[in-house]
Amino acid sequence: MKKSEKLIRYLQVLLKWRYFVIKLVLITTIASLIISLLITPQFTATATILPPSSDQMTMLGMISANIPGNIAGLAKISGLSGMVTPSDLFAAIMHSGRIKGKIIRRFNLMKEFGTKTFSDASKQLDAITKIEVSPEGLISVAVTYKNKNLAADIANAYIEELDKFNRETAMTSGKKYRIFIEKRLKETEDSLTKAEESLRKFQEKHRTIALDTEIEKVIETIATLKSQIILKEVQKGASGGVNNPYTRSIEQELRELRKQLAKIEFGSKTKKRDEFGAGFSIPLSNLPEVSLEYARLLRNVKVQETIYEVLTQQYEQAKILEVKDTPTVEILDKASPPEKKSYPKRSAIVIFCAGLSLLTGFVLTFFFEYLEEIKKVSEWQEIYKIMNQDFIKSKERQFR
Repeated sequence: MKKSEKLIRYLQVLLKWRYFVIKLVLITTIASLIISLLITPQFTATATILPPSSDQMTMLGMISANIPGNIAGLAKISGLSGMVTPSDLFAAIMHSGRIKGKIIRRFNLMKEFGTKTFSDASKQLDAITKIEVSPEGLISVAVTYKNKNLAADIANAYIEELDKFNRETAMTSGKKYRIFIEKRLKETEDSLTKAEESLRKFQEKHRTIALDTEIEKVIETIATLKSQIILKEVQKGASGGVNNPYTRSIEQELRELRKQLAKIEFGSKTKKRDEFGAGFSIPLSNLPEVSLEYARLLRNVKVQETIYEVLTQQYEQAKILEVKDTPTVEILDKASPPEKKSYPKRSAIVIFCAGLSLLTGFVLTFFFEYLEEIKKVSEWQEIYKIMNQDFIKSKERQFR
Protein backbone atom coordinates (compact mmCIF):
# COMPACT_ATOMS: atom_id res chain seq x y z
CA MET A 1 0.00 0.00 0.00
CA LYS A 2 1.35 3.41 -1.00
CA LYS A 3 1.92 6.20 1.51
CA SER A 4 -0.94 8.25 0.07
CA GLU A 5 -3.28 5.29 0.38
CA LYS A 6 -2.13 4.71 3.98
CA LEU A 7 -2.74 8.36 4.83
CA ILE A 8 -6.23 8.23 3.33
CA ARG A 9 -6.91 5.07 5.32
CA TYR A 10 -5.78 6.74 8.55
CA LEU A 11 -8.00 9.73 7.86
CA GLN A 12 -10.93 7.46 7.21
CA VAL A 13 -10.39 5.71 10.54
CA LEU A 14 -10.17 9.03 12.40
CA LEU A 15 -13.27 10.31 10.63
CA LYS A 16 -15.12 7.13 11.54
CA TRP A 17 -14.27 7.47 15.25
CA ARG A 18 -14.41 11.27 15.41
CA TYR A 19 -17.34 11.42 17.83
CA PHE A 20 -15.56 9.12 20.26
CA VAL A 21 -12.40 11.32 20.20
CA ILE A 22 -14.44 14.54 20.61
CA LYS A 23 -16.37 13.09 23.58
CA LEU A 24 -13.16 11.86 25.22
CA VAL A 25 -11.44 15.27 24.87
CA LEU A 26 -14.50 17.16 26.15
CA ILE A 27 -15.01 14.89 29.15
CA THR A 28 -11.31 14.98 30.07
CA THR A 29 -11.08 18.78 29.66
CA ILE A 30 -14.15 19.42 31.80
CA ALA A 31 -12.96 16.96 34.44
CA SER A 32 -9.48 18.54 34.59
CA LEU A 33 -11.01 22.01 34.86
CA ILE A 34 -13.23 20.91 37.75
CA ILE A 35 -10.32 19.19 39.53
CA SER A 36 -8.05 22.24 39.08
CA LEU A 37 -10.79 24.43 40.58
CA LEU A 38 -11.07 22.08 43.58
CA ILE A 39 -7.31 22.09 44.26
CA THR A 40 -6.42 24.52 47.06
CA PRO A 41 -4.33 27.41 45.68
CA GLN A 42 -0.76 27.66 46.99
CA PHE A 43 1.18 30.91 47.37
CA THR A 44 4.97 31.31 47.51
CA ALA A 45 6.53 34.11 49.57
CA THR A 46 10.29 34.64 49.27
CA ALA A 47 12.73 36.56 51.47
CA THR A 48 16.36 37.17 50.46
CA ILE A 49 19.38 38.14 52.56
CA LEU A 50 22.89 39.19 51.58
CA PRO A 51 25.91 37.01 52.35
CA PRO A 52 27.76 37.78 55.62
CA SER A 53 30.12 40.76 55.40
CA SER A 54 33.85 40.52 56.11
CA ASP A 55 33.32 42.10 59.55
CA GLN A 56 31.20 39.10 60.56
CA MET A 57 33.75 36.42 59.66
CA THR A 58 35.37 36.29 63.10
CA MET A 59 31.94 36.24 64.73
CA LEU A 60 30.86 33.35 62.47
CA GLY A 61 33.98 31.42 63.41
CA MET A 62 33.04 31.63 67.08
CA ILE A 63 29.35 30.98 66.38
CA SER A 64 30.11 27.78 64.46
CA ALA A 65 32.13 26.49 67.43
CA ASN A 66 29.10 26.92 69.70
CA ILE A 67 26.56 25.14 67.47
CA PRO A 68 25.78 21.57 68.59
CA GLY A 69 27.15 19.16 66.01
CA ASN A 70 29.23 21.97 64.46
CA ILE A 71 29.23 22.85 60.78
CA ALA A 72 29.78 19.32 59.53
CA GLY A 73 26.59 18.10 61.15
CA LEU A 74 24.59 21.09 60.00
CA ALA A 75 25.86 20.66 56.47
CA LYS A 76 24.42 17.13 56.41
CA ILE A 77 21.06 18.45 57.67
CA SER A 78 20.83 21.04 54.94
CA GLY A 79 22.18 18.81 52.17
CA LEU A 80 25.33 20.88 51.73
CA SER A 81 28.48 19.35 50.34
CA GLY A 82 32.01 20.42 49.55
CA MET A 83 33.39 23.67 50.91
CA VAL A 84 31.19 25.26 53.57
CA THR A 85 30.90 29.04 53.07
CA PRO A 86 29.51 31.62 55.54
CA SER A 87 26.29 31.70 53.50
CA ASP A 88 26.07 27.90 53.80
CA LEU A 89 26.45 28.29 57.55
CA PHE A 90 23.52 30.74 57.67
CA ALA A 91 21.41 28.32 55.60
CA ALA A 92 22.40 25.40 57.84
CA ILE A 93 21.43 27.33 60.98
CA MET A 94 17.98 28.04 59.50
CA HIS A 95 17.60 24.30 58.79
CA SER A 96 18.36 23.47 62.42
CA GLY A 97 15.74 22.17 64.83
CA ARG A 98 16.30 25.12 67.13
CA ILE A 99 15.14 27.66 64.53
CA LYS A 100 12.29 25.48 63.23
CA GLY A 101 11.10 24.81 66.80
CA LYS A 102 10.77 28.53 67.52
CA ILE A 103 8.84 29.08 64.29
CA ILE A 104 6.46 26.18 65.00
CA ARG A 105 5.72 27.53 68.48
CA ARG A 106 5.52 31.13 67.31
CA PHE A 107 2.80 30.45 64.72
CA ASN A 108 1.20 27.45 66.46
CA LEU A 109 1.87 25.34 63.37
CA MET A 110 0.88 22.05 65.01
CA LYS A 111 -2.70 23.33 65.05
CA GLU A 112 -2.34 24.96 61.61
CA PHE A 113 -1.02 21.75 60.01
CA GLY A 114 -3.33 19.50 62.02
CA THR A 115 -0.45 17.37 63.33
CA LYS A 116 -0.38 15.51 66.64
CA THR A 117 3.37 15.59 67.22
CA PHE A 118 6.04 18.27 67.07
CA SER A 119 8.11 16.06 64.77
CA ASP A 120 5.30 15.84 62.19
CA ALA A 121 4.88 19.62 62.28
CA SER A 122 8.62 19.98 61.66
CA LYS A 123 8.38 17.67 58.63
CA GLN A 124 5.42 19.67 57.28
CA LEU A 125 7.41 22.88 57.73
CA ASP A 126 10.32 21.34 55.81
CA ALA A 127 7.93 20.34 53.02
CA ILE A 128 6.69 23.91 52.45
CA THR A 129 10.08 25.62 52.94
CA LYS A 130 12.95 25.88 50.48
CA ILE A 131 16.24 27.50 51.57
CA GLU A 132 18.83 28.01 48.83
CA VAL A 133 22.26 29.64 48.48
CA SER A 134 23.04 31.18 45.08
CA PRO A 135 26.53 31.04 43.51
CA GLU A 136 26.92 34.70 44.55
CA GLY A 137 26.20 33.81 48.18
CA LEU A 138 22.67 35.26 48.35
CA ILE A 139 20.40 33.27 50.66
CA SER A 140 16.71 32.90 49.74
CA VAL A 141 13.95 31.52 51.95
CA ALA A 142 10.83 30.52 49.98
CA VAL A 143 7.70 29.31 51.76
CA THR A 144 4.78 27.85 49.74
CA TYR A 145 1.46 27.56 51.56
CA LYS A 146 -2.28 28.03 51.06
CA ASN A 147 -2.35 31.04 53.42
CA LYS A 148 -0.30 33.72 51.63
CA ASN A 149 -0.03 35.95 54.70
CA LEU A 150 1.23 33.09 56.85
CA ALA A 151 3.69 32.08 54.10
CA ALA A 152 5.20 35.58 54.14
CA ASP A 153 5.30 35.66 57.95
CA ILE A 154 7.08 32.29 58.13
CA ALA A 155 9.68 33.32 55.50
CA ASN A 156 10.44 36.53 57.42
CA ALA A 157 10.46 34.62 60.72
CA TYR A 158 13.29 32.39 59.50
CA ILE A 159 15.49 35.46 59.01
CA GLU A 160 14.39 37.06 62.28
CA GLU A 161 15.15 33.89 64.25
CA LEU A 162 18.52 33.55 62.47
CA ASP A 163 19.40 37.10 63.50
CA LYS A 164 18.34 36.47 67.12
CA PHE A 165 20.36 33.27 67.25
CA ASN A 166 23.46 34.99 65.83
CA ARG A 167 23.25 37.87 68.29
CA GLU A 168 22.69 35.64 71.31
CA THR A 169 25.52 33.31 70.29
CA ALA A 170 27.85 36.18 69.40
CA MET A 171 27.26 37.82 72.79
CA THR A 172 27.88 34.50 74.57
CA SER A 173 30.98 33.89 72.45
CA GLY A 174 32.08 37.48 73.09
CA LYS A 175 31.94 36.89 76.83
CA LYS A 176 33.99 33.68 76.54
CA TYR A 177 36.43 35.45 74.24
CA ARG A 178 36.74 38.37 76.64
CA ILE A 179 37.48 36.07 79.60
CA PHE A 180 39.97 34.13 77.48
CA ILE A 181 41.76 37.32 76.36
CA GLU A 182 41.65 38.70 79.89
CA LYS A 183 43.57 35.69 81.17
CA ARG A 184 46.17 35.88 78.39
CA LEU A 185 46.54 39.62 78.92
CA LYS A 186 47.33 39.12 82.61
CA GLU A 187 49.90 36.43 81.74
CA THR A 188 51.49 38.71 79.12
CA GLU A 189 51.61 41.61 81.57
CA ASP A 190 53.51 39.44 84.07
CA SER A 191 55.85 38.18 81.33
CA LEU A 192 56.52 41.74 80.17
CA THR A 193 57.40 42.84 83.70
CA LYS A 194 59.84 39.92 84.08
CA ALA A 195 61.41 40.57 80.65
CA GLU A 196 61.90 44.26 81.41
CA GLU A 197 63.47 43.42 84.78
CA SER A 198 65.87 40.90 83.18
CA LEU A 199 66.91 43.42 80.52
CA ARG A 200 67.49 46.11 83.18
CA LYS A 201 69.75 43.82 85.23
CA PHE A 202 71.72 42.82 82.12
CA GLN A 203 72.22 46.46 81.13
CA GLU A 204 73.43 47.31 84.65
CA LYS A 205 75.88 44.40 84.58
CA HIS A 206 77.32 44.87 81.08
CA ARG A 207 76.79 48.60 80.61
CA THR A 208 74.44 48.66 77.66
CA ILE A 209 75.92 47.41 74.42
CA ALA A 210 74.93 48.56 70.94
CA LEU A 211 73.47 46.20 68.40
CA ASP A 212 73.83 46.30 64.66
CA THR A 213 70.95 48.04 62.83
CA GLU A 214 70.19 44.83 60.98
CA ILE A 215 69.89 42.90 64.26
CA GLU A 216 67.52 45.51 65.64
CA LYS A 217 65.33 45.04 62.56
CA VAL A 218 65.47 41.27 63.12
CA ILE A 219 64.27 41.76 66.69
CA GLU A 220 61.42 43.99 65.56
CA THR A 221 60.43 41.42 62.93
CA ILE A 222 60.56 38.60 65.51
CA ALA A 223 58.40 40.64 67.87
CA THR A 224 55.84 41.20 65.11
CA LEU A 225 55.81 37.52 64.11
CA LYS A 226 55.46 36.30 67.69
CA SER A 227 52.62 38.73 68.37
CA GLN A 228 50.85 37.43 65.26
CA ILE A 229 51.40 33.85 66.43
CA ILE A 230 49.98 34.65 69.88
CA LEU A 231 46.98 36.38 68.31
CA LYS A 232 46.28 33.39 66.04
CA GLU A 233 46.59 31.04 69.02
CA VAL A 234 44.10 33.18 70.94
CA GLN A 235 41.67 33.12 68.01
CA LYS A 236 42.14 29.36 67.67
CA GLY A 237 41.44 28.82 71.35
CA ALA A 238 38.30 30.96 71.14
CA SER A 239 36.93 29.28 67.99
CA GLY A 240 37.52 25.64 69.00
CA GLY A 241 36.39 22.59 67.02
CA VAL A 242 38.64 20.79 64.53
CA ASN A 243 35.74 20.64 62.05
CA ASN A 244 35.57 24.41 62.00
CA PRO A 245 37.02 25.73 58.69
CA TYR A 246 37.86 28.96 60.52
CA THR A 247 40.08 26.94 62.91
CA ARG A 248 41.72 25.03 60.06
CA SER A 249 42.57 28.32 58.35
CA ILE A 250 44.17 29.61 61.54
CA GLU A 251 46.24 26.44 61.93
CA GLN A 252 47.59 26.83 58.40
CA GLU A 253 48.55 30.46 59.08
CA LEU A 254 50.21 29.42 62.35
CA ARG A 255 52.40 26.85 60.58
CA GLU A 256 53.63 29.45 58.10
CA LEU A 257 54.35 32.04 60.82
CA ARG A 258 56.28 29.54 62.97
CA LYS A 259 58.28 28.39 59.95
CA GLN A 260 59.26 31.96 59.14
CA LEU A 261 60.14 32.69 62.79
CA ALA A 262 62.37 29.61 63.03
CA LYS A 263 64.33 30.68 59.97
CA ILE A 264 65.01 34.10 61.44
CA GLU A 265 66.05 32.78 64.85
CA PHE A 266 68.11 29.75 63.81
CA GLY A 267 68.82 30.21 60.12
CA SER A 268 68.46 27.41 57.55
CA LYS A 269 70.56 25.01 55.50
CA THR A 270 70.12 26.96 52.26
CA LYS A 271 71.85 30.11 53.61
CA LYS A 272 69.98 32.45 51.28
CA ARG A 273 69.84 36.11 52.31
CA ASP A 274 66.25 36.50 51.14
CA GLU A 275 65.01 33.45 52.99
CA PHE A 276 63.63 35.36 55.97
CA GLY A 277 61.43 37.56 53.85
CA ALA A 278 63.28 40.73 54.95
CA GLY A 279 66.83 40.19 53.68
CA PHE A 280 68.43 39.24 57.05
CA SER A 281 71.83 37.60 56.77
CA ILE A 282 72.69 36.80 60.42
CA PRO A 283 70.44 34.46 62.41
CA LEU A 284 70.37 35.21 66.13
CA SER A 285 71.98 31.87 66.93
CA ASN A 286 75.20 33.03 65.21
CA LEU A 287 75.73 36.21 67.30
CA PRO A 288 78.57 36.49 69.86
CA GLU A 289 77.61 35.32 73.35
CA VAL A 290 77.13 38.73 75.05
CA SER A 291 75.41 40.25 72.02
CA LEU A 292 73.25 37.16 71.69
CA GLU A 293 72.13 37.35 75.31
CA TYR A 294 71.38 41.05 75.00
CA ALA A 295 69.51 40.46 71.73
CA ARG A 296 67.43 37.73 73.34
CA LEU A 297 66.52 39.87 76.34
CA LEU A 298 65.68 42.82 74.13
CA ARG A 299 63.73 40.53 71.84
CA ASN A 300 61.68 39.20 74.78
CA VAL A 301 60.82 42.73 75.86
CA LYS A 302 59.83 43.76 72.33
CA VAL A 303 57.83 40.58 71.86
CA GLN A 304 55.95 40.98 75.12
CA GLU A 305 55.30 44.68 74.42
CA THR A 306 53.91 43.90 70.95
CA ILE A 307 51.81 41.01 72.27
CA TYR A 308 50.48 43.19 75.07
CA GLU A 309 49.43 45.88 72.58
CA VAL A 310 47.73 43.35 70.32
CA LEU A 311 45.92 41.61 73.19
CA THR A 312 44.79 44.96 74.57
CA GLN A 313 43.17 45.74 71.22
CA GLN A 314 41.57 42.28 71.09
CA TYR A 315 40.33 42.70 74.65
CA GLU A 316 38.53 45.91 73.73
CA GLN A 317 37.00 44.21 70.67
CA ALA A 318 35.87 41.27 72.81
CA LYS A 319 34.16 43.63 75.26
CA ILE A 320 32.35 45.31 72.35
CA LEU A 321 31.31 41.92 70.94
CA GLU A 322 30.00 40.87 74.35
CA VAL A 323 27.52 43.75 74.54
CA LYS A 324 26.90 44.15 70.81
CA ASP A 325 23.22 43.81 69.92
CA THR A 326 23.05 45.01 66.31
CA PRO A 327 21.52 43.06 63.37
CA THR A 328 23.77 40.31 62.03
CA VAL A 329 21.98 39.79 58.71
CA GLU A 330 21.31 42.25 55.91
CA ILE A 331 17.91 41.80 54.27
CA LEU A 332 17.88 42.33 50.52
CA ASP A 333 14.17 41.57 49.96
CA LYS A 334 11.64 41.09 52.71
CA ALA A 335 8.86 38.56 52.06
CA SER A 336 5.42 40.03 51.38
CA PRO A 337 2.09 38.27 50.71
CA PRO A 338 2.18 37.28 46.99
CA GLU A 339 -0.52 38.67 44.72
CA LYS A 340 -0.62 35.62 42.44
CA LYS A 341 -0.79 31.95 43.34
CA SER A 342 2.15 29.74 42.44
CA TYR A 343 0.06 26.55 42.18
CA PRO A 344 -2.06 25.18 40.57
CA LYS A 345 -1.60 26.57 37.07
CA ARG A 346 -5.17 25.86 35.89
CA SER A 347 -4.67 26.76 32.23
CA ALA A 348 -1.56 24.57 32.02
CA ILE A 349 -3.39 21.65 33.65
CA VAL A 350 -6.41 21.95 31.31
CA ILE A 351 -4.26 22.29 28.15
CA PHE A 352 -2.06 19.37 29.17
CA CYS A 353 -5.02 17.09 29.93
CA ALA A 354 -6.80 18.09 26.68
CA GLY A 355 -3.68 17.33 24.63
CA LEU A 356 -3.10 14.04 26.44
CA SER A 357 -6.74 12.97 25.95
CA LEU A 358 -6.55 13.85 22.23
CA LEU A 359 -3.42 11.71 21.82
CA THR A 360 -5.01 8.92 23.84
CA GLY A 361 -8.14 9.17 21.65
CA PHE A 362 -6.07 8.70 18.48
CA VAL A 363 -4.33 5.65 19.93
CA LEU A 364 -7.61 4.10 21.09
CA THR A 365 -9.18 4.83 17.69
CA PHE A 366 -6.65 2.74 15.83
CA PHE A 367 -6.78 0.06 18.54
CA PHE A 368 -10.56 -0.24 18.26
CA GLU A 369 -10.33 -0.31 14.45
CA TYR A 370 -7.79 -3.10 14.72
CA LEU A 371 -10.15 -5.09 16.95
CA GLU A 372 -12.96 -4.63 14.45
CA GLU A 373 -10.76 -5.88 11.62
CA ILE A 374 -9.89 -8.97 13.66
CA LYS A 375 -13.56 -9.52 14.39
CA LYS A 376 -14.49 -9.27 10.72
CA VAL A 377 -11.81 -11.76 9.73
CA SER A 378 -13.06 -14.16 12.42
CA GLU A 379 -16.62 -13.86 11.16
CA TRP A 380 -15.60 -14.57 7.56
CA GLN A 381 -13.58 -17.54 8.73
CA GLU A 382 -16.60 -18.89 10.62
CA ILE A 383 -18.83 -18.44 7.55
CA TYR A 384 -16.27 -20.19 5.38
CA LYS A 385 -16.05 -23.02 7.86
CA ILE A 386 -19.84 -23.48 7.92
CA MET A 387 -20.07 -23.36 4.11
CA ASN A 388 -17.26 -25.87 3.83
CA GLN A 389 -19.01 -28.22 6.22
CA ASP A 390 -22.30 -27.90 4.30
CA PHE A 391 -20.48 -28.64 1.03
CA ILE A 392 -18.88 -31.78 2.50
CA LYS A 393 -22.24 -33.03 3.82
CA SER A 394 -23.92 -32.49 0.45
CA LYS A 395 -21.20 -34.52 -1.30
CA GLU A 396 -21.59 -37.31 1.23
CA ARG A 397 -25.35 -37.51 0.56
CA GLN A 398 -24.73 -37.75 -3.19
CA PHE A 399 -22.41 -40.73 -2.78
CA ARG A 400 -25.02 -42.53 -0.71
